[in-house]
Amino acid sequence: MATAQDEKSKVMKAQYAAWPYPKVPLLASLPSTHPWELHVDWLWDRCGSGPAPQRPRVWIAGCGTFQPYAFAVANPHAEIVATDLSGPSLAIARRRCALHGKRRVRFAPVDLADESTWPDGEFDLIECYGVLMNLADPATALAGLRRRLTPRGVLRVMVYPQHSRQRVFQVQRLAALLGLHAGDRRHPGALRRFVSGLPKHHPLRFAFTTYADSRNDAGVVDGFLHAGDRGFTATQLVGLLQGARLQPAFWFHRPWAQPDRMAERLGFSDRAQNFVLDYLDLWQELRSNFVVCARRDDAPAREDQPPRPHPMFGGRAGSLRHRVRLERLRWLGGALPSRTEADDVVLRPAAARALRRGDGCADRRLGLGGAHGSDLAPFAAFPAEASWLREATSLRAGPRAPNPLYAHIFAALELDRRQPELALPALDDQLARWAPWADPLEQRPLRFGLTPYATWHRHEAALRAHLERAPLPAVASYEDLRLRGDREALARVRRALGEHPDLPRRTYSDSALRELFVLLFTSDRLFVTLDAC
Repeated sequence: MATAQDEKSKVMKAQYAAWPYPKVPLLASLPSTHPWELHVDWLWDRCGSGPAPQRPRVWIAGCGTFQPYAFAVANPHAEIVATDLSGPSLAIARRRCALHGKRRVRFAPVDLADESTWPDGEFDLIECYGVLMNLADPATALAGLRRRLTPRGVLRVMVYPQHSRQRVFQVQRLAALLGLHAGDRRHPGALRRFVSGLPKHHPLRFAFTTYADSRNDAGVVDGFLHAGDRGFTATQLVGLLQGARLQPAFWFHRPWAQPDRMAERLGFSDRAQNFVLDYLDLWQELRSNFVVCARRDDAPAREDQPPRPHPMFGGRAGSLRHRVRLERLRWLGGALPSRTEADDVVLRPAAARALRRGDGCADRRLGLGGAHGSDLAPFAAFPAEASWLREATSLRAGPRAPNPLYAHIFAALELDRRQPELALPALDDQLARWAPWADPLEQRPLRFGLTPYATWHRHEAALRAHLERAPLPAVASYEDLRLRGDREALARVRRALGEHPDLPRRTYSDSALRELFVLLFTSDRLFVTLDAC
């Protein structure tokens, strides 16, 4: 009898066989100095694991079409094992490495839900980027990955955040209601045309058009027609890590999403890492996926190394092309992209020459050594999180009910009142703490609804009145609701759907039409009237 994970693996395998991801031209090259943050020595240093082996073993668990090439560029002396559920993705990744002369990569088909298919031995670095959300049982997979780490090894994990990804989830819901899915080659284009027809001020159009991969069909499938997508809170993620006997060692985030930095700025230095990250996520200020580098819970104590240069920028090692690139930096300088700094690292010629000579202090961002650990506790439990998440996304009936399109905005503004056990400051105090740091995304034509901070300042009076009244009753689904002017609203949705002949022919229930009305036609309203049946 097939298990839930068997079914999930089957669906994911079919999706990525039909739509290998990411879609990157085979001849597209990555400059040898650019993936410096993927170097095993740099990652070990940031995690406090000390000097990495000269020839580390790396396993890319769920490699897609591009990661093996990127890691081979960053780690030319590593033994790399690249695995994926999708045979076509592996074939593209293999061809890419062959075209670019990356010969120290071994490829194999692997289902992370079936440990019997995994590669043998232990690894100094395991990369599991954007994979756990595709598994029915991520906890079991994490426990297995932990067993494959060397004692000082590092596991780098990326998962989608629960709150920051709500707009993507809403577009996914829109696609599902329209009958669009990854099993039809015409559907990515149909979704692109439908969403592009929404008004420029619509937040779902903003979410779709600003998504990096929305311009190619494979990216639309991976982002918006995905058959197994889900988000995690930081509390869920760190809880999963700890359940697998892993500890977060370094958050692979830009500075504004580093928990220690934001805890200091917002006055939460007594809180745990997962709390701070969830708070950033809820206020739409995380601006990244959750990316964490974890170590085994029985790993040796953190080791802060003396300053030394990044192996990619010092000495005379590397290919001829790499040495030429270093010479160019030495005389002309240049900018190096970063996923952990606020902006690109601009390297002046003098600093590049110092790094080449072996001066690890020339640019601390590129160098190794020093202390990089967190002063915050890794985890604090939030026992009521599951019930709060359900409550925060529930439909509320009554006059001037919170618009479901903006449920995640209301969740941030209501948290201190709905969950007093978190001992949050009052909302006005929270807003005052955010004032120097909040970075609202809103600008014309989107004036509100992307971040709680900007939405509050545009609708403060209405939101204060909402917070002061008694909570409205929750209802289970749109079947239990009626819109104001229900018949006219449903007719409007039918007319709009009829203007898109490339949508699948299907019969829509009244509840589906009501949900579509909210998603499509209420973006200019923070509150709507929803009457319970």
